[in-house]
Amino acid sequence: MPSIEGARPFELTADTLATYRVERPKDPTTLPAMLKHGPEAVAFYVSFRLAPDTWGIYVREAALRALQEEYHRIVWRDLGKYADKDVSAEAERIEYGLVLDYLLTHNRTHFLADRQAALWEMRTGVAKYVPYQAAWYAAPPKPVMGPEDIGNLEEALANLDAFRSYINPAYADSVTKLIEGRLDERNVMEWKAFFVGGRFAVEMANAFSRQPPGWKDFVKFLNRKTSVGSTNYVRIQYSYNPELLERGQKELTRRIADDPALLEAEPNPFKEPPADLPRVYLL
Repeated sequence: MPSIEGARPFELTADTLATYRVERPKDPTTLPAMLKHGPEAVAFYVSFRLAPDTWGIYVREAALRALQEEYHRIVWRDLGKYADKDVSAEAERIEYGLVLDYLLTHNRTHFLADRQAALWEMRTGVAKYVPYQAAWYAAPPKPVMGPEDIGNLEEALANLDAFRSYINPAYADSVTKLIEGRLDERNVMEWKAFFVGGRFAVEMANAFSRQPPGWKDFVKFLNRKTSVGSTNYVRIQYSYNPELLERGQKELTRRIADDPALLEAEPNPFKEPPADLPRVYLL
């Protein structure tokens, strides 16, 4: 387990999120580290098995600052020319929101897997989580034809769960509420088109796809649609495939249970995850 010494609680209240920003310098190793460790280079889940009193999601602030700046680069590359007034404060709030949503939703999937294993362990008296982690967390990569072929399936589903927000029009529309009334209407519509129209999701799909095997295999659960406009502009849109997602969730459940009897009449623990998150800490 990484060191969690010096961590402090981070309350996910509206007031806290509206004013939060990282004051410390960014960690320049963050983006290269994500190529090897995925978003766990920025935020990681600590099991209640390892830290009974302080378990939860831990976010490294210096790495968070680096990821926020990378999101800013991506967003501003497309939308900077449509900012006819200074909206840097609003843009920063949007960027921190997008980053934190990604990190916290991703790690919630790890908590769900841990919790489901614990429920079966209490029922059977047989260890589930440690054997599952040993067998699958660092499974060697192989050609992925379907969800069942993904070695580190938990990381793929965790990335997918976070990415689904980025392709949700209602979520995307809420992202741009902060700049309404602060820019000319034409420019506001360009910001909305970037998020609601799916261009931001395409950028994030490209970024996630540079992560290691497992993490990057979230794309196996997506439908990718392309269309060509009159100016030869290629538009890409993503949607998730419910059938493949169901298969992936059932396969992950099977791996954790490692016992066909436990799966009989068992509801899918990943289908409708609770809205509440484990406690969050800043490092």
